[in-house]
Amino acid sequence: MNKYAVLARTQWQRYAPTRLAALPEPDEFFARLGELVEAHVSDLAATILSRTPSSGETYLQRAAALATARRTAEEVVMAHLVWVGGPELPLDQAREEWEQTRASDENLIFWAERMQDSPDLMPSTVELEQMATDWAVPVEFLEGLVASEPPREYFRANQAVLAEAATLRFLRELR
Repeated sequence: MNKYAVLARTQWQRYAPTRLAALPEPDEFFARLGELVEAHVSDLAATILSRTPSSGETYLQRAAALATARRTAEEVVMAHLVWVGGPELPLDQAREEWEQTRASDENLIFWAERMQDSPDLMPSTVELEQMATDWAVPVEFLEGLVASEPPREYFRANQAVLAEAATLRFLRELR
């Protein structure tokens, strides 16, 4: 069994012992699940990396991008395929409730407009990276948003990035 199979089995032992006991062949089940998770993690990490420009990166920057893409992919895939005991509400209802209470993506436009009006307020690299992590968007997305005139056009052109980021933030909050 790979590491994902071991993680899944440990999770099920702790949070779903009845479901685990009901499996006719648990070793085979978790071995297949681990392989499936590994394949999905690799595919999703590759997709994430393909959306991240790599020109001009140093070796360490690229290694960090690879590690971040892998961790993000693991978080998403494990949430979808492995973790049990999720929210009290069904997933679709939990997402609907989250959508109604989450911070609006429009806040990013307002932030970009403020940065354009007062470039001296632009956050440091560390602050920008933290903001990117909080919003689950690439730093390059935030930089592009500030650099575009008007930011709302860049925002509209990158709705897929924002939709993926919203899903990542939602899944992060499920834990």
